[in-house]
Amino acid sequence: MRKVYGPKSYWGYSHCVTVIAHLSDPHIDLSDVLLDRLRSVVDRLSVVDAILVTGDIADHGLDTEYRAFLGEFPSHPRVVVPGNHDDRAMFERALGSRNSVLDLDDVRIVGLDSSVPGEDYGLLDAETLDFARDAIASAPGSVVLAMHHHSVPVGHPIIDATALRNAEQLAALIAPPVIALFTGHVHTAVSSSFAGVPAIGAPGIASTLRLDLPARIATTQPPVPGFVVHTIDAAGLRSRFVGV
Repeated sequence: MRKVYGPKSYWGYSHCVTVIAHLSDPHIDLSDVLLDRLRSVVDRLSVVDAILVTGDIADHGLDTEYRAFLGEFPSHPRVVVPGNHDDRAMFERALGSRNSVLDLDDVRIVGLDSSVPGEDYGLLDAETLDFARDAIASAPGSVVLAMHHHSVPVGHPIIDATALRNAEQLAALIAPPVIALFTGHVHTAVSSSFAGVPAIGAPGIASTLRLDLPARIATTQPPVPGFVVHTIDAAGLRSRFVGV
């Protein structure tokens, strides 16, 4: 049975709905700037059912960075997947398995590790693909897939060069009950479709993608940190981008 909420004036929901907050790319490096940007997002998440974080938790993959992230994180059910800045061993020590499943009533979030140690591009390895197939096959209802790397080009040659390399194998996974794909990595809000389902990328918390092509591809000013609110109910999926 889905959760039935009382009036939630903050989000405007007063009916049966699953609410997922989708965050990405906090790049925690222990600086006050990035911790404050993460806090500004986390402070607004009290009414959601679960939190999804699509990678690049720690900027350097350090234990101290993961502990700082966890120190700011609320006690909601969560799915966190690694990104190209994360260290697998440190990630698993702090946050659990690199591939994971969370069931929210009849919605299953399948978190997949698309990171490649030592590389910026993404790849779903054989272990991860097998995990995904099993998680989809055993799902009690709708499935959303979540990973760090984007599979749809966004038109920026630098960031698109580090996209998911085996998108065709990902596409082969997408059939009912899969209803959506959630990603990060681009540091910019993205709305597209992939293999016939919505493909939604969360804005970056640490920074955002620049429109020009300078040596630095991301900037923290003036854009604000943001996140996505995904709602899933009998009417389907709706995604709202929120700037903080």
